[in-house]
Amino acid sequence: MKKMLFMVAFALACQSIHAQYFCSNKGTELHYVNYDDAGQSISNETMTVSDVARNNVGVAARYFSKIVTVKSKTEYTLYDWSYDGKNTVCKEDLMYGEYIADDLDPAAYNKMAHDAMAEVVKFKGDNSIILKNDPKAGDTMPDRSYSYVGTLLRNETHISGGSYLGRETVSTTAGKFDCIKISYLKRSKIMLKSETLRVTEWYAKGVGLVKSEKHDTKGLAKGKTLLVKIVKK
Repeated sequence: MKKMLFMVAFALACQSIHAQYFCSNKGTELHYVNYDDAGQSISNETMTVSDVARNNVGVAARYFSKIVTVKSKTEYTLYDWSYDGKNTVCKEDLMYGEYIADDLDPAAYNKMAHDAMAEVVKFKGDNSIILKNDPKAGDTMPDRSYSYVGTLLRNETHISGGSYLGRETVSTTAGKFDCIKISYLKRSKIMLKSETLRVTEWYAKGVGLVKSEKHDTKGLAKGKTLLVKIVKK
């Protein structure tokens, strides 16, 4: 019981001292479980706050993500977060996963390597998510599109119809979180195969993503992600 109360208190403390929708405490680990459409766990994901930079108006942080599937396959990616005093911006570095898949040295990954890999995979567009500091229910979010060639297959994604649905309290084994709730349509196309999903996400200040759910156009569940533990280093 004491341990659980401490986890809840820690989660609330993380949110109360930050204005941005991500964690800026270097070394903190955010543990997630990813589920399939049947509610079965398919992978465990650990996001580590690896770098933090602050200035007079805001803060930036990088999340290093390690995903281990139930079949013991391991994948890596990076998320770059920034806050300018008004908006939180999150952008997944899609080039890092391709870089690692090519068995290149992770320690040598920098802006030059990123830009070179972007040329290789022909990345175009914008895959960022922009979150207002204190949005109102009904506020809209900008559309965005991006494409790249991964593992010899062309991937195209279009995000549209994004809006804020208000605030909700979300409770998980990691604690209780005061979240903003957003929803958007995600249309993905890989070669000739297309899929449209309704994505709903909950974000907490000082933490980032707490929960994500996906449904197809008929309302059938297509998977979810849940924050299950926060470990402060």
